[in-house]
Amino acid sequence: MRRIITFATIFATLLTASPALAFDNTWINTPSLSAVKLVGSNIKVLGTGFNISTQSTGFDFEYTGQALFGGRFAQINIFDVTGGVTLTLAANASGTSSIACDPQVLSSDTHTCFFRLDGNAKAKIHVTVSGASAQAAFKYKVLAGPNIQESAIAQVNFVTPTNTIKAVTSSAKAMLGGAGAVQFKVLQDGKVTPNIRVAVSYKGVGENLSTATAMSNSKGLVTIYLTNLAKKKGTSIVTAQIDGGTAKTTSSIVWVTGKLG
Repeated sequence: MRRIITFATIFATLLTASPALAFDNTWINTPSLSAVKLVGSNIKVLGTGFNISTQSTGFDFEYTGQALFGGRFAQINIFDVTGGVTLTLAANASGTSSIACDPQVLSSDTHTCFFRLDGNAKAKIHVTVSGASAQAAFKYKVLAGPNIQESAIAQVNFVTPTNTIKAVTSSAKAMLGGAGAVQFKVLQDGKVTPNIRVAVSYKGVGENLSTATAMSNSKGLVTIYLTNLAKKKGTSIVTAQIDGGTAKTTSSIVWVTGKLG
């Protein structure tokens, strides 16, 4: 009788457990690490993992499963978080969905995301990043049920930006008493890269830069303005450097009177 009562107690506990642990025949099966990828600015595939720029403020976990998995449940577990980085997973107000994690799971473990695939067997969960440094890293894996099968493990590292930057023109002319403009282009592996922070400074003639930190636009361009209201003759050297990286370049502004030509 004692054995029967004990078994009944365990069975009842399992049935009332959180979604990640309860018996559920609508889970995906045979979880695959290749079904998940990290999507965002300046993310590189690295074997079975990814490198993320320390400039990152967020990324998406994108899950693409087999068509028969449409509407089923899955789980991503993040662990071995090091280097002081904070990862905040998007949460639903209630229940599960394909765009955010089950809040009941998040309330007890901010590194566990239980979610439901949409009708196309896809999901996209946003993760906000703060405090990233070159010492930061984490791992993740995909879980399936109801018997809790695990995928292989992915390693994610945060790295200093490897973007390059170049001046669109090496020199530009501007009128004394007005403002001059220079442009820079941010690249990654030869391709223009948006949403990359660039630190800007200048030497020589001039008073005010339009900004000390700029962000590359959709074409990878950064446009910087410098005033010379004091009408001083000479040259300004504007330096643009990838914020947190080593790549940098310069462009000069030559201040002139008369007409620009």
